[in-house]
Amino acid sequence: MKFDNEETTVKIQIQKRIIAIFSAVLVALMVFIHGFSNFLIENTGIPKYLFIIFFLSFFLVFYIYHLVRASAFLSFNDEDSKIVLRFYRLDLFNSSKVSFEIPFSDFTGYKVEHRFFKFRESIVLFRMYQGNIVKYPSVPISALTKSERIKLLTTLNGYIPK
Repeated sequence: MKFDNEETTVKIQIQKRIIAIFSAVLVALMVFIHGFSNFLIENTGIPKYLFIIFFLSFFLVFYIYHLVRASAFLSFNDEDSKIVLRFYRLDLFNSSKVSFEIPFSDFTGYKVEHRFFKFRESIVLFRMYQGNIVKYPSVPISALTKSERIKLLTTLNGYIPK
């Protein structure tokens, strides 16, 4: 089976860009077009700096939400007698791409981890390597849909030795 969450990651990236552009345009209008800022101030009675803070905090809250959630692109493939898991986080500053390849015979299990009151979900894979069980770094699965998460966990359950 082969799948990835490209549709979800594209949607998240587009949302980030739209909100960034929207916030930047509104802040620029508030700062440079006095007619626009005067119109808002007269109709709402809210000072200009509060509008600027609101627009900037709107962008920051959305961006920090995805940082805390650890949204990531994830690709899963198990067609060549091995489990191949590739991912990269959707952070602005972390663009490293990671790939794990585990032969079916070496795969020993996985563990689902929850952090921040189940707000961030990740999976840790285990394999047998030179007689020892090795733990891989956690892979964020928060950006997977419910059906993708079920597919992934069901498939991995099938490879756990009995």
